[in-house]
This record gives sequence, C-alpha cells and structure tokens, in this order.
Amino acid sequence: MKILFLILLLPTFANAMRADLTGNVEAQTRESMNNEQAKEDLFQDWNKEKFHLVYGNLDGKVEFDNNSFIDTNWFVRYTNSELYRNGYVAPQIMTFPRKLVARDVFQLQHKSQTDHDKTESVLNKFFYEWDNDEQTIIVGRFYINYGQGEIFNPINPFNQPTGLTSIQQVAQGNDGGEVRFYMNDHHILEFYLLGDKGIENYDGKIDRTVWVHGEYQANDQLQLDYVGGEDQNRDKIGGQISYRLSEALVFAQTLYQTKFVNDDPSHDLWDVLLGFDQQFTNKWHFRFEGGHQKKNRFEDFTTFNFGDRFLPSEYFAAIANTYEVHPLVKVSATLINDIKTGFNYGIAKATFDLGHSLEAELFGFSPVGKGSSTDNPAQKLVTTDLGGALRAFF
Repeated sequence: MKILFLILLLPTFANAMRADLTGNVEAQTRESMNNEQAKEDLFQDWNKEKFHLVYGNLDGKVEFDNNSFIDTNWFVRYTNSELYRNGYVAPQIMTFPRKLVARDVFQLQHKSQTDHDKTESVLNKFFYEWDNDEQTIIVGRFYINYGQGEIFNPINPFNQPTGLTSIQQVAQGNDGGEVRFYMNDHHILEFYLLGDKGIENYDGKIDRTVWVHGEYQANDQLQLDYVGGEDQNRDKIGGQISYRLSEALVFAQTLYQTKFVNDDPSHDLWDVLLGFDQQFTNKWHFRFEGGHQKKNRFEDFTTFNFGDRFLPSEYFAAIANTYEVHPLVKVSATLINDIKTGFNYGIAKATFDLGHSLEAELFGFSPVGKGSSTDNPAQKLVTTDLGGALRAFF
C-alpha cells in the first residue's frame, strides 16, 4: 500500500517546478567506561566496551507552482556494540533520541536488533504543505520547531532537544496536521491535531493531541509564546517570554500538566526553564540554561527510561561555551549540575572543518561529580565516553 501511494504521486512529481535533494552521513566510534556504582547496584556488570555508530539523513523537497510542496526525510541509523548482548542500558544514552517519531500513527519505520547491533530505518518526515498570504496548511509527518531551549525545551513536547548529545542533524516527526494563521505582522497562531498509537500499541486506539501555539512579536526585542491543549493524556498550558538585546538573548519557559485525563494514577507536573545566550566576542559564544522538571512519582523507574531529557536530572543548571580557536577549529565545553543531588556531567568537543563539506570531531562525555544518587538512581548508569566522529554534508 505504501509503495502504491508513492507510485500514484509520480505524475505530480513530474509536473513539479523544482526538486532538491540534500543530506548528511556521520560515523562515530567511542570507548565507553562503566560507572562502578552501576556494576554494584544496578546489574550493569561490564567494564569497558567499544561502541560504533553510523547514521544519515536523505532529505528531498519538491516544490510546485501553486505555493505548495512535498518535503520528506529518511533517517537511517546503525549501531554496533557488545552491550546489546545482555540488554544493557548504556546504548539508550548513546543513541539519544531513541524515538525518532514523537507522535506516531503511520509506523513508517523498520527496526531490527541482534546481540551485537541495531538497525533503524525511519521515514521521520513526509508531509504536504500549502501556503498563501493568510495561512499555511500541513498534512502528514512533520517536524515541530519552536522554543528557545537547546538542553531543555518544555513548551515543545514534540521534538526532543539534542544539545548535550553527540548526534546532530536529527529531529522527531509527528503524524497529523497543522494550520498556521498569520494574524498580522506580529502574531502567528498554529493549531495542531496529532495522533499517537505509541502510548498503547499499534493495535489499540489512537491517542489524540489537540494543541495550539501562538507567537506574538511585541516589538523588536520582546517575543511572547503561549501553548496549550491536550497531549499524551494530560491537559497542558504554558508559555515563553524572550527578550533580545544587541548581542544577547534572555528567555524563560513554564509548562503545567494536569493529572491524566483518564483514571490512571498520576499527579500534576510543572516544568520551568530559565536561559541566557550571548555572543561575547566574534569568537566566544556563551549559553546558560537552568530548569526544573518535576519527577513523576508514578513512573516505573526500574526501566530507567531517560524520557524527554538526555540526562536523568530533576533540577539542573548548565553552562556551555564555544570558542573559535581558528576559522577551521572550534572547541566547546559544557558543564551540567544537578542542583538537588550534586551530580555533575561534563562534555568537551573539538570540531575541525576539513573542507569539501567534511568535518571531524573529537569528544568526551563524563560524570565529573557523582553526587548523591539516592534520589535518582538512574544517574549511576551514566557512562564515561571518549570518541571521535567524521561527518559529511551534501
């Protein structure tokens, strides 16, 4: 059926005005060292392992002569490690985000896993968009991008931030439709109707998301965002305020989630984020994010699901610095502190521009201060990783 659908689209493609094809491919290898506490307390009885990863995107866009287009992206990821043999948790962190479709109805993906490797092939974007001066209509599987948070972005539950991971050029798809209204030169209003069979299973009913996002540009410096609706069986409401200075950006977010709208055990949740971003010099970029994600005490933490955040932290403060040593060399250093437990996590990267759309990167990830893990035992699972990557764009 999927192949027949694509065949039926071929005459439309033939009449298109323009077609573009872009993409990237990246290979990584790392040496991963286990946390001693994980071996003793959480049955992760391994010491040191190699982990290899190859992933890529192929993005195609076909534009028509009536202000409309079809946009699609195919994401493929292959990972190899002995850690798959006994179902260890570490690969969940190394392949974050594991879920490439945040709200999934169409199941346009293939996954397979053995004792040594895992392969994923996902059509994480495939939508039709039609535009005019007053509104935009999108139908299919599409990315939802808004919000200033790069480490934590609570007002947008449809695209996990990857600011702390080693994976780039990846976004999550969402199945459904969007209608965007251009109210005036300062106000945009977006309505989303999404579906998800992932909460239950693909034989169960579709759980709906009805969501609104508004963006109001009060003046050249001040922007206000508001969100609300029903999503993942909870009612949610929140917003963002961002103020732009000459060389800096200050922003804050909050999101409130009610108990489940059905009768499942639950409690209210609050998310809060504060952020500051500044280009201090033409070579030095600085960013701070601090926030709180209320822990869901009804969640089954024995599964150690890292959810919507790269690190298992209820409270956090993060400082990130990027410095251009040379036009072809950038270095970055990030430190994240869990204010409640004292857990600290450090990330260091050096990126080299090799020319001809090629980059190389050396990276290190390590818990530099383990703190007290009684409140969040999943922090014991965070590994120390040293590795490198080679990426190409086309």
